Amino acid sequence: RRPGLKGIFSPAIFCVMRLAHALERSATLAIRLPTFLWSLFLLYFSLPIFSFTFHLRWLSWKQRGDVLGWSQGMKAFYGFKVLQVHPERRLFTGKCIYLCNHRSWADFMVDQYVTQGRTLFMSRWAVAYVFPLFMVPMWFVRAVLLFKRGSIADKVAFNAWIDREWEKSTQTALGVYPEGHRSTTGESLPLKRGMLHYAFDRKVPVQVVIGANKEHILSEKKMIVGFGRTVKVGYSEVLFPERFSDFQSFMSAVQSTWDSEWLEVMGADDAHLPELEEPVPYRDTDPVNFFKLLLICPAEVAFFAYLMRWWIKVMLGGLWTWTAPYSAVVFGALSAWIVTSFGNALWWRETTSRKQR
Repeated sequence: RRPGLKGIFSPAIFCVMRLAHALERSATLAIRLPTFLWSLFLLYFSLPIFSFTFHLRWLSWKQRGDVLGWSQGMKAFYGFKVLQVHPERRLFTGKCIYLCNHRSWADFMVDQYVTQGRTLFMSRWAVAYVFPLFMVPMWFVRAVLLFKRGSIADKVAFNAWIDREWEKSTQTALGVYPEGHRSTTGESLPLKRGMLHYAFDRKVPVQVVIGANKEHILSEKKMIVGFGRTVKVGYSEVLFPERFSDFQSFMSAVQSTWDSEWLEVMGADDAHLPELEEPVPYRDTDPVNFFKLLLICPAEVAFFAYLMRWWIKVMLGGLWTWTAPYSAVVFGALSAWIVTSFGNALWWRETTSRKQR
């Protein structure tokens, strides 16, 4: 039997559609690339930049929160706004563990801001290798806890190490991402038990802190950057391990609280939510950290200035020379590409916001 026209042209139509989709995706990524690279640049050099802008008040002694200042600087540069779900619930400010959901690289800036810069986040050493100018000084002043990812051979020794490092830090809370992996789907991942065992054994209270739309600020998976985005955050009731007879009942309560908080925050209507109050530093700086940052911040600002001078002179100057006599055309095209990318980030925010409303 001879195939009909539909049978003959179907594979060709399928290939054309796949090609069109690939071209559309490539064009989208190309437009997003400059703002995404700008975000990597900002993350990489955030400490010297915010030392220069004085978001990180390294010369002040009173009412200073270094981690909070960094997160406020990131908030100012991205222009995001935080709305609070069920505002009658407050952040627990005693010694505790915050359980946060993992969405994207924007987690750290948003979650530090909504926890008032109080959090000693646990992070992989691999992150320090990628962003050394930020992560290493934060580790040096004990504002982040770095560990090797993988199975822990000796959990007792690992937990004892957490005890010692937390005791040395001025941060009042430990921050963990109990899902273990990034999740941007409509459902949460099951919680891992490791740090919940730690909380139960040490009788450390836990509070669930769920954030929605964090990946709209910065998504490494889709190379998305959005300026002026709106984030929603919700704080759960605090769970005290000593009120549970065994770990399993505690774990069940945490999972239930996590699931209900997740659904409530993800489904909340932006139009009816108040903006989160601007956090203030909760203590004066530690004297040891004061002198550490007094040395680190000027050194990083000087290195950043030197690097920018080298970039302008060698890289941009070299590109201008290499593209002569068409240098003006090339730089004009690059400028138009960058402006289009930043405009797209703003435009994407506006259209998405209208859809949300």
